[in-house]
Amino acid sequence: MLAGCAGYSAKMVDLRPQLATGDFDGALKTIDKGAGGHDVLLAGLERGLVLRHAGRYAESNEAFAAAERTADALFGRSLAEGAVALLTSDANVAYRARPYEMALVPYYKALNYEALGQPGEAVVEARRASQVLAKYVDVTLGAVRDQDRGDLQKVRNDAFLLWLSGMLYEADGETNDAFIAYRNAAVAFEQNASLLGLEAPPALAGDLARTADRLGFGPELAAAAAACPSVFAAAGDTAGGLASLRKSSRPGAGTGELVLLVETGYVPPFAQERFDFPVFKGQDDADRERWGWSLWDGRDRWHAAGSGSEVEYWVAVAAPALLDDSAPPYAGVRVSAGTAAGNAVGTRAVDLGRAARVTFEAEKPTIMVRTIARGLAKYLATRGAGKLGKGAGFLANLLGAATEAADTRSWLTLPRQVHVVRLTLPAGVRDLRLELLDAQGRVAAEQVVAGVRVRPGEWTFVSRRVF
Repeated sequence: MLAGCAGYSAKMVDLRPQLATGDFDGALKTIDKGAGGHDVLLAGLERGLVLRHAGRYAESNEAFAAAERTADALFGRSLAEGAVALLTSDANVAYRARPYEMALVPYYKALNYEALGQPGEAVVEARRASQVLAKYVDVTLGAVRDQDRGDLQKVRNDAFLLWLSGMLYEADGETNDAFIAYRNAAVAFEQNASLLGLEAPPALAGDLARTADRLGFGPELAAAAAACPSVFAAAGDTAGGLASLRKSSRPGAGTGELVLLVETGYVPPFAQERFDFPVFKGQDDADRERWGWSLWDGRDRWHAAGSGSEVEYWVAVAAPALLDDSAPPYAGVRVSAGTAAGNAVGTRAVDLGRAARVTFEAEKPTIMVRTIARGLAKYLATRGAGKLGKGAGFLANLLGAATEAADTRSWLTLPRQVHVVRLTLPAGVRDLRLELLDAQGRVAAEQVVAGVRVRPGEWTFVSRRVF
């Protein structure tokens, strides 16, 4: 029976095609039908995002809030479910979202509140986003070895979330908080752009200069420029120095600031891979965790380590593998708004494929050792049952094989990349032409973002998902 249960990805196979065709009601039915039991958190996350794409913003926030409550409730259930996973598989315990997944919940809630005309609530969610990310990174770090934490520790602060929170603060008149968020975003871009495949936003240096000018933070701006040279270099010609940057970043009379967030592609999925490891005759099985680490750390030297020893049994197990990062469908975006100033190339501010890779590489050794320990537990159970008779041993072996499956679950509807386009435009209602560019910078597709209202002296936040 357990072997016949379809995995989460198989049950959700129709979800992405339904989103691509705009069949949001069908997508919600797919979620309701396929995600239950141990997948309650995933169902809530998927539901929240589908409702957002359907324009049902209040319902989306309700679904996301429920998902956050579920995630919080899962913190106290790790020990009991760990025992279940040891006897069956990690796929048979409740799904716990990864840090980059949970951090995007307040991001989407903030955009929902902007669409609902509640900027104050959007600021609250923007403030939470970085806190949520740090919380879940810390939880993940606590579950892995010190030597596996390196890159994951670096992404505890997310440059994009900090930058967006700065824009929302500034839009709400919180200039001091905006400057702090912009400065932290600049530091995060400077430190992690290469690791996460990001581009330093040309607008960020101007954001820092503008808010510093209002606050009289000249020395603080100079310190930020010295600490984040690539961020300020992205602003273009710096021959005029910081004074010129402050002047050029001031909005003109009768203009408003447009922030267009373009989400493309899908985050890479997980797949299952199987591998074998040997059990040698006379091997001490008292400490399975230590046994598992010795096998993992010496996985390329098994045959040498076993020289002169007879293999008693080869144990077959299944583990998750993050599929190789393929090229995203679009390498960049460009927007025109029909005015002399209304043309801009987007900045790749998020690459969830790279974020997923950083998280998985930190978790992988622990996952693999847990997988090996599970295989050892099933093997020892089979060996013990075999002493009761061949039939019992056969049934135990069959049960172990049937329940052996890797946990390949993930939030399937997340985008792969988020491109940010910033435009300072004359007030009015405009249709934006969105060009999606391939790796050579050629236009691969076009869309129109219609009816965008730009108000003088105000910020407008618009999101477009390209399936």
